[in-house]
Amino acid sequence: MSIANGQTLPPSFSAASAPNDELVLCRHCDLLQQLPSLQAGQEAHCRRCHSRLDARQPQPILRPVSYAASALFMLLMANLFPFVSMGLAGNHSEMHFFDASSVLFNEYHQSLAILVWLFIQAVPAFCMVAVIYLKLGMVYRLPARIWVARVLFMLKPWSMVDIFLMGLLISFVKLVADADISLGPSFWAFCLFCLFHLRTFQVIDRHQLWSKIAPSPQPAVAAKVGQSGLSQQLKLCQCCTAIMREQRTHCPRCHSRVYARNPASLQRTLALLLAACILYIPANLLPIMRTVSFGSITDSTIISGLLLMWQDGEYPVAIVILLASVVVPIVKIIVMFWLCYLTKYPTARQGKMSTQIYLLVDWVGRWSMVDVLVVAILAALVRFGLLMSVYPGVGALVFAAVVVITMLAAISFDPRLLWDQQAETRRDV
Repeated sequence: MSIANGQTLPPSFSAASAPNDELVLCRHCDLLQQLPSLQAGQEAHCRRCHSRLDARQPQPILRPVSYAASALFMLLMANLFPFVSMGLAGNHSEMHFFDASSVLFNEYHQSLAILVWLFIQAVPAFCMVAVIYLKLGMVYRLPARIWVARVLFMLKPWSMVDIFLMGLLISFVKLVADADISLGPSFWAFCLFCLFHLRTFQVIDRHQLWSKIAPSPQPAVAAKVGQSGLSQQLKLCQCCTAIMREQRTHCPRCHSRVYARNPASLQRTLALLLAACILYIPANLLPIMRTVSFGSITDSTIISGLLLMWQDGEYPVAIVILLASVVVPIVKIIVMFWLCYLTKYPTARQGKMSTQIYLLVDWVGRWSMVDVLVVAILAALVRFGLLMSVYPGVGALVFAAVVVITMLAAISFDPRLLWDQQAETRRDV
């Protein structure tokens, strides 16, 4: 049967797997499945929760290396030339890309400066270098590929260049009514960097990448597809997707410590969510930004800044800030509490829906960092002394901590727990 490029192909089920068939355990629902033979442009998705198991990309070495190398070159260009310039009442201010973190450091917000630098420069650059190293390592057998791959997928969620670009657009909308904004060559280089950076990750698949580094170890005994790995004393390495017996403690391929389920997943998730709830109150009460205009000082919290933009008629920006800084953190915390509740009290047919909701909140939660990056951009760009200047407030650091903690809560949560209770309920019935 011929299958067109780009078609989604479900894994196959059978009573027992053939000796040469590759078996996979879904990272999100723990269902053991047999991978079909994939052609370039095809993907295999889990039959139960529909998350992606494997993909075959055309030109699996040339395209990622080309995109990643182009991204690194554009990142270099973004740091060499003026990024954005601003004119106000005959005064001129110029911002370079590195100023987004260096100005915060000089204003005695070192912790926030380091976070911003990591999110928009260090982590994205390392990820692109890692992709080039791993792909070229398939040809030249470079050393330490296992370590590089482990760090790459660990840092991937913390690369926030797309969020920084959204923060730039919001900042421009806030300033364009009062000042003249000129975009430098580094701004356009950064836009291309974002494009190549996102495209690089789109053509990288975790399962395929690890299969090229080392063959996937398969269970030593016959395993039945269509059943959970836990019921067959099988466990999945969350780092490299290898399957192993319950007795093994470390992955034979990537050497990571492997557990049948993330240890103390619910306890860690609930503790992080409670910490986020506690910090979210001062994050909204403390000033996130201080504006000096003609000698007068105005402190702005998230809510007051949102109301001011709405009163000024900046409705699209106000809605974006409302969603990213107010709605998303609250909804994510509530949904994560709800998911923790569902692991103990399952209901019929909830597994697929709750897994999809978890994947959604895990992805969208990082966009709450946009407000912090807007403050960093404004602090780097609006520097006119007593005429007009913007300084970050302590609320920016507290709110950044809320975003980081909620991201860690989503990472510590094990979505397979949502399916374990359902399987037990069906067996009891």
